[in-house]
Amino acid sequence: MTMERMGGGDALMLYLDRAEAYNHTIKLQVIDPTGDPVGWSWKRFKAAWASRVGLVPRLRQRYLRVPFGINHPVWVDDPDFDLDYHLRRIGCPAPGSMVELCEVICELYAQPLDHTRPLWQVWVIEGLEGGRVAVLLLIHHALTDGIGIIRMLNNFWGTRPEAVEHPEPVAWNPATLPSRWRLLLDGLKDLPGVVSANLPGAVRGARAGRRIVAQWRSEGRTLPPSVGDSRYVAPYAGRLSPRRTFAARSFPLARIRDLSKSLGVTINDVFLAALAGAIRTLVREDTGAFPGSPMIATVPFALVPLAERTRDGNFSTTQHTLLHVDVAHPVERLQACKQSSDTMKAYFEATREASITAVLNLLPPLVPKAVDRINEMRGGGLLPFWNVVASNVPGPRAPLRLGQLKLAQWFSIGQLAHGAALNVTVWSYVDQFNLSVLADPTVLDDAWRVVDHFEASLVELEAAAVRES
Repeated sequence: MTMERMGGGDALMLYLDRAEAYNHTIKLQVIDPTGDPVGWSWKRFKAAWASRVGLVPRLRQRYLRVPFGINHPVWVDDPDFDLDYHLRRIGCPAPGSMVELCEVICELYAQPLDHTRPLWQVWVIEGLEGGRVAVLLLIHHALTDGIGIIRMLNNFWGTRPEAVEHPEPVAWNPATLPSRWRLLLDGLKDLPGVVSANLPGAVRGARAGRRIVAQWRSEGRTLPPSVGDSRYVAPYAGRLSPRRTFAARSFPLARIRDLSKSLGVTINDVFLAALAGAIRTLVREDTGAFPGSPMIATVPFALVPLAERTRDGNFSTTQHTLLHVDVAHPVERLQACKQSSDTMKAYFEATREASITAVLNLLPPLVPKAVDRINEMRGGGLLPFWNVVASNVPGPRAPLRLGQLKLAQWFSIGQLAHGAALNVTVWSYVDQFNLSVLADPTVLDDAWRVVDHFEASLVELEAAAVRES
């Protein structure tokens, strides 16, 4: 029996998993089968999964908790793995547009995953416009972060892509599950190594954080915002309900790139500014007035590049920036968002060793669990997820396919958390800038409102760029 200890970041995603704050993520892949002479076949797609699931070992593993919570849980091969349980099939209501597809996803996403099995589910959604087929992967955040999912899905799609089925399926010979006694002993044995691997970096990072804060204050520089700061409006901070609203739209990546070049900023700056413009309009619609202060956004950061990772898991942390929803002029709003983002990036680089992952690795499981329960009762404020989660992930630049089945679109978005009831994520794929919005309907009745206002905000930026050129 081989057991792999979860890192603190992986385990946190389990500890945060509650009836309302479930922590599985959405990976939406839209397949275009029109180039395949065989056409679409559910039976053939299931066979492809059966032959390829072993290329992503974590998909056949479940987790086990350590008795008395003395250490984080472990991943083990699941001797009862049943692919038929994880692969489901459903039809999309006519006419099968993105609107109907997102309605189906809202219903499927709001179902909790079974924690006695591997933490993922695939729903194949047939009946889309143009004969396309959606593959909705609901995968728990404990398995991987946003960057790590690229490797997982590349292993599935990119390994021997010339054939739909993998010609050499990975053998499956799992051992029986370990006893509670074995879990306890291994948990105790691993503790010294966990401390020695994480304590020095956490101490160095904490010292670096104190130094940069003192330095910036002496220089009169603005510090990144902190969770719960009452100076900033936070309409999306609160306790979650079990329901979700989801929407997604694809934009040409060249459109965003051209806009960033014309204004001398990054693609991420354009994303944050367009999001700020969208939320500015949204607040006016909901309250009758534009917001009078900026708004805090939570931004994920990868601590370890994908090429340097030796295992699947979470190697990310979070930082905070300001969305300048109070600024009316689109270019001025862009420059303000850029300045806040640059400050956030500098702070991240100076304090990266004091990441939440390093700290969580040092804490016994009972501590983050207790903090999470208090955070839930308060509606957020004790954990780093606050108000809006804004994420921009560069995905594969080359198109993926299995045989003649083409992966036409790829959307991805993480979960919500108590204190952060709105998540807006961009996932680029080939020449696409794919926007996804996930929200709790108690604070945002319809995620499509954000998508529509985001596009309007882009148009506003483009017009302003033309005027200033």
